[in-house]
Amino acid sequence: MKFTWNTSKSEKVEKDHKVRFEKLSDIFDDPFSVDFTDEEHSDEFETRYAIIGKTAEYGLVYLVYAVINETNLKFITARKAEKWMVNFYRASQKK
Repeated sequence: MKFTWNTSKSEKVEKDHKVRFEKLSDIFDDPFSVDFTDEEHSDEFETRYAIIGKTAEYGLVYLVYAVINETNLKFITARKAEKWMVNFYRASQKK
């Protein structure tokens, strides 16, 4: 899988949220990660998805991304997990 992103957006995410896109690809390796469609921020041109999962570098992270094609994902934004995200992640493990 190839991961891409907008460079200026990546710099803003790093500045605002102290998370680097380059260090997030292992979020997709977390067997307990939770994926869902970000319907609020999707539109007719782009469906956005969110994943909450563990990364080696930052622990639990919330990442928004779009599928470009079957081998390419575009990272849109990310942050270390907030309390509701942690609770959502934990609750999904109990199912």
